[in-house]
Amino acid sequence: MRNNLLLAICSFCSIIYIMLKKLFLAVISFLPAIFAFKVYAADITPPVSTLTLDPGSPNGNNGWYVTPVTFTLSASDLESGVKTVNYKVDSGIWQTTTFSNTLNLATNPSFETFDPTSNIQTQGWNSLSPDTGAIYTRDSAIYLPQYATKSIKIDATGAGWHYIDNFASNVVTTPYNNMTASVWVKPQAVTQQAFFEVYAILGDNSQVLLSSSSAVTGTSDWVEISSNFTVTQPSAIGVFVRIGVTGTGTAWIDGVTITDSVTTASVDFVVGQDGSHTIQYYSTDQADNLETSSCTSPTINCRSMKIDQTPPGNWHNSGAFRGLFGASHELYVYTEVEDTTSGLSTFTDKYQYKVDTQESFGRYSNILSCSSTWQEGSWVILISPPFQPGVHSAYLLTPKTNFCNSNWKVCKTVRFRSEDMAGNIATKDFCINGPWIKLSGEGIVKSNNIIDMLSEPEEYNTDGLIETTGNLSNFFTSSANLRVTSAPPNTGVDYDNLLALAAQNPTEISNIVSTSGTYLIDGDYELKNSTIPGSYDDASFTQIVFINGDLLISNPIEISNASAALFIVNGNVNISKNVDLVGVAIFADGTINNAYDAQEGQTTNTLTWEGIFAANKFMLKRTLQGTNNANTPSDEFFYEPKYLVQVSGYFKGSKARWISVE
Repeated sequence: MRNNLLLAICSFCSIIYIMLKKLFLAVISFLPAIFAFKVYAADITPPVSTLTLDPGSPNGNNGWYVTPVTFTLSASDLESGVKTVNYKVDSGIWQTTTFSNTLNLATNPSFETFDPTSNIQTQGWNSLSPDTGAIYTRDSAIYLPQYATKSIKIDATGAGWHYIDNFASNVVTTPYNNMTASVWVKPQAVTQQAFFEVYAILGDNSQVLLSSSSAVTGTSDWVEISSNFTVTQPSAIGVFVRIGVTGTGTAWIDGVTITDSVTTASVDFVVGQDGSHTIQYYSTDQADNLETSSCTSPTINCRSMKIDQTPPGNWHNSGAFRGLFGASHELYVYTEVEDTTSGLSTFTDKYQYKVDTQESFGRYSNILSCSSTWQEGSWVILISPPFQPGVHSAYLLTPKTNFCNSNWKVCKTVRFRSEDMAGNIATKDFCINGPWIKLSGEGIVKSNNIIDMLSEPEEYNTDGLIETTGNLSNFFTSSANLRVTSAPPNTGVDYDNLLALAAQNPTEISNIVSTSGTYLIDGDYELKNSTIPGSYDDASFTQIVFINGDLLISNPIEISNASAALFIVNGNVNISKNVDLVGVAIFADGTINNAYDAQEGQTTNTLTWEGIFAANKFMLKRTLQGTNNANTPSDEFFYEPKYLVQVSGYFKGSKARWISVE
């Protein structure tokens, strides 16, 4: 009977146990919904966004940046956690980054809740104790404005590590969890560092350091410091942060976050385009509180900055003239320069020059006397008409300068210097009576970099469009006043790609022929009297000639108006100084040298080019010498649009090329 009674009681206990277990599990499963509802309902405070720049302040003059600027947009939220950070540059579209698991797990993160049992009277937080080298205060005078009305102030007067921590209200976690922590700190006269450390609490209540944050020092406004960390201890049951200063100084602490997020809520982006920019930004939290943002008065969460990475350029309208008195080699030299972004600065422009008897740039102590002392590297102030700081174009004029003789076969060079308002400096060498080139036919002059000439004619260089990948074209102008800068570079116009695009397999030849077709010369080739057919200049044909090597042009070459001949060269093209006509089109992977065998300063004739021409680099060495350069170009290009029609059928449309991979 007694055993039966015990059995009945035990059975009844089991039933009660099972019922209680089910009820407990039901309550536990319902708790997250309750807590989630409470957190989201209680969270009516939007996040706080911070935008930092690198470099931190303008690294040029007059508030200008002269390098690309990296922006770091970060956000923190003490309750439901950051959901998105958003930004746009100028009138661009909004860029949004979304975050998850950002619920703040730290208790009393802004130190608002009073607790008399804490040695700093703050719920969940305590200071190092004993600590005779610091005074800890729950401060209501200085705090992060977005986070209520309290902070913790550490006033350290002695050496060592002075800190507060939330060990008493640590965050429950599991081993190998990825987490983040962040803290706002305002340092004042901190001699060493202000930072925080993250510790794991193990099952035996011992503590292991997991990570340290970045640090601040000295005096600054509020700065957010953070750390991404992994709970590496297999027996970890919680984490806490220890925040403080080493050495002496004062630090205010506010806005602590600890989350289960893999990374902190931040995003980096770069602004590198010249000009003035505005960056507008805001954040939202998981409760959909929206941060205010406006770039109109009153501005909030809006940052303005300006970048000018490009020095003055587009030098043009240059020349030299004599005064009423003095020798023929005593000259005033002039030019115009532009700066499209920050504009030109005043009292920074100057010049130096080089004469026959000196190997380097500089000046004579008396610029009108070549018997005075030569001062290598020294500059002379210009006598330009005055202009306002920030103008985008200016006329620069040297005082009368003695160039010592009238031997114009040797280039007498003036080096102008100009500076813009951002502090970018440019120098430009101008050769008096130097050679220049001319292009006719209303074609496009395209450079995959910039165009930078040593001399400039009194007339225009071209009647067509000037297109550069860079921002500058110096001493090179168009009568059509057409210029495109920052254009995408040309690609695919090279030997291998064009050979793959040939509509028919090339016929291999040893010398060029005067018939239509696609041909291949496998190796270096020289165009001379014995290799150019006698009928080449009057026959009618269209041909593509691939040269798998270098091309040497030792004799003039021309074709009839009805013909088209395109030479595609895998190497360099060298043209003899005695050649005065190249009447075929040339594409070269290497350099086209217009007078490979000319000595420096040697007089040459004008070289006439008829067709279309492309190369990795043009080396234009010809000069007519001295005043002969004044009105006659050293090279004259005539663009012939017939090539666009006649040779197009010799290439197929597909740009796919099969290659063997071993």
